[in-house]
Amino acid sequence: MLNWLTRARRTAVSKAQRPELRFETLEARELPAITIQIDYSYDTSGFFTNNPAAQAVMQQAATQLGNSLSANLSAITPSGGNTWSATFNNPSTGNSVSVANLNVAANTLVVYVGAGTLTGGKIGFGTSGGMSAAGTSDWVNTTQTRGSSGFSTWGGDIEFDKNQNWYFGQTTSGLGSTQYDFYSVALHELGRVLGIGTSNQWFSLSSGGSFHGTSAEAVYGGPVPETSTYSGWASGVTVNGAQASMDPAIAPGQRVNWTALDAAALTDLGWNSGTSSSPASTSSAASTASTPALPPPTVALSGSTNGTVTLFSVVNGALYQNGQAFTPFPGYTGEIRMTAGDFTGDGVTDYAFTTGAGTTSVIEVIDGRTGGYLVPPTALFGNYSGGLYLAAGDIDHNGRDQLVVAGENAPPIVLIYQVANGGLQLQTSFMAFDAPWFSGGIRVAAGDLNGDGYADVVVSTASQVGAIATYSGAALAHGVASELFPVFFPAPGSAVGLNVAVGNLENNGYDDLIVSFETGGPGVVAIWSGKVLSQNPNTPASQLPLAALFVAAPGNSGARVATADVYGSGVDQLIVGSGDPSNSLVRLFTFAQAQAGGAGSAYSYPLGATTVNGVYIA
Repeated sequence: MLNWLTRARRTAVSKAQRPELRFETLEARELPAITIQIDYSYDTSGFFTNNPAAQAVMQQAATQLGNSLSANLSAITPSGGNTWSATFNNPSTGNSVSVANLNVAANTLVVYVGAGTLTGGKIGFGTSGGMSAAGTSDWVNTTQTRGSSGFSTWGGDIEFDKNQNWYFGQTTSGLGSTQYDFYSVALHELGRVLGIGTSNQWFSLSSGGSFHGTSAEAVYGGPVPETSTYSGWASGVTVNGAQASMDPAIAPGQRVNWTALDAAALTDLGWNSGTSSSPASTSSAASTASTPALPPPTVALSGSTNGTVTLFSVVNGALYQNGQAFTPFPGYTGEIRMTAGDFTGDGVTDYAFTTGAGTTSVIEVIDGRTGGYLVPPTALFGNYSGGLYLAAGDIDHNGRDQLVVAGENAPPIVLIYQVANGGLQLQTSFMAFDAPWFSGGIRVAAGDLNGDGYADVVVSTASQVGAIATYSGAALAHGVASELFPVFFPAPGSAVGLNVAVGNLENNGYDDLIVSFETGGPGVVAIWSGKVLSQNPNTPASQLPLAALFVAAPGNSGARVATADVYGSGVDQLIVGSGDPSNSLVRLFTFAQAQAGGAGSAYSYPLGATTVNGVYIA
């Protein structure tokens, strides 16, 4: 086992004001994610510049860890008599260097990376940067604290040992037994840059051979053992049986993810930190706890590059893979969209699957009780290959869900089918928007918005114009398409498609309406109360108060939304997945967490870092 040791460092930072992020005229309430900007300008050995795979994995680690953090770090912008210098170790030689008047954007850390020859058993060597400044007292304070009361830094440096047998894969497929996993080491060293084992805040919480941060102790179940030099966790510290990232050593042939314990340490240093680890690492149980006994699966996720759909159980807000999976279309590795519903009325969740654009659009429905086909792969629309979207709900109030189908690259027509006799029987269809010329596609959701016992149908435009329409399930049960509430535009002027979901979040007898942007828009989620909508049936939702508005996913890859009663309590949770294929984030929210701006919802990557086109949820 080779050490991951690092040099000590300094500084103090980060407590933030909540930024405004507008969805119409209302402000969101979650702090922005941190951008970890990787700089290769000192990579004189060509370790990164001649190796795109190394760059990709370095960026993967930086993006995932940065997305699990949030703060309002002030920009460092020198001008006039306000000057400063960033000091750090040259990541290719280890010699001290200085960069005068480095510009650092708000909520951004700059990390210089390179590779040289390390000694003493080290394969990675990271530290947070130093600095000196001159100018006004406010300016000097900004460079030192960046407007924060916790640990703060402008960034730092990481040197990797260029002589190791590195594995540069974004997943563990292909990781050899004699190779060191570069992703694991990169995560660990970034933790050093962020202050673990290197900051005054860390050392102030270390004594008696242990770390005494409140958050870390809560995860571990007591003081966390440290190395003799207080540079990180003692060798062998685990969370739910998984090695913690800030363990000082790693064996070849293994991947070590960022765990809830590592994230808790950053919280104790002053960062607003979630976790970017795999689900098995996100529980808040003591370090010796095993994976809990899993309840039945309640969440299905697609996006894996091997064409599988994986089922997950939820325990204490964390996703746990329980060994169940589908391969709906063997040999197909493109997008798989899906919905979950009880199509047989037997009380067991069934699943309907369809393909994305680019191949003949087929639908199949799987019996959740037997695993067999309720509907075998069926091409409903001949050679149409524009992709489909699905939803499920008991629209005719007969105790069985119906399947709602819409086209991704087609006119705004909604089709409602009964699953019966081994096939799909069309019940009704209608034009959702009075625009037969429109071929930008639509997305659909179903749920009882007005509390009358019939699942209503919600339709959103998939591109070009962001419009939402709602249709009465009671009317559709009789073959009549009657608008439930007026058509509205959540983000006027936006040409980005919208995602929709419906679920019982408030537990008040009315399902609620959830709206988000698709890829190309911000990861903002808005929730309207079904009760409020029903009490104001002639008022567009855009003119009514929101029940919640928050940032669920970073960047401009949108946020895909679904709801599920993950605990069997009769109340739904909101599930959000990113549309970013290289940052496939999934988060779960209670209604209270949504109202609190998303606070308390963990970050997880249950399908790994890379997906076909982000995550789809049912």
